[in-house]
Amino acid sequence: IVTQRIEWDMGHRLGNGYTSKCRHAHGHRYVAELSFVAPTLDEFGMVLDFNDIKRLAKSWIDEHIDHAFLVYEKDSRLLEFLRAEQNRHYVVDFNTTVENIAGWLGIRLQAALDGDDTVKLRGVRLTSVRVYETPNGWAQWTADSV
Repeated sequence: IVTQRIEWDMGHRLGNGYTSKCRHAHGHRYVAELSFVAPTLDEFGMVLDFNDIKRLAKSWIDEHIDHAFLVYEKDSRLLEFLRAEQNRHYVVDFNTTVENIAGWLGIRLQAALDGDDTVKLRGVRLTSVRVYETPNGWAQWTADSV
């Protein structure tokens, strides 16, 4: 197993009737720890080169959600505001809890890996995604939980 840490800034709010303070729009410095396995190490003794993780996973995060607002599709008022202000945002079909974000990232990032022929041919798999929403609070997705 090899693990790399990736960080990005993103806003969100919990909707769908949530009544605590996280119902207000706010942001976090998110941290994800991505763990990978492969059937065998490559000719250099690696599961996956850290540069390849950055190229595949970090580039997807940078392109889609870094310095963006992750917004639940049913949060129509927030979505209307973000569109009117031309704010960077990414629409998802779930309430944006850290648990849901971890699972969603796991599936999205594995798809990015599967789209890379070299990685795909080697059988590299994303085994877990641990997402920290705060330094003390995190959720974890594992490939066997799918």
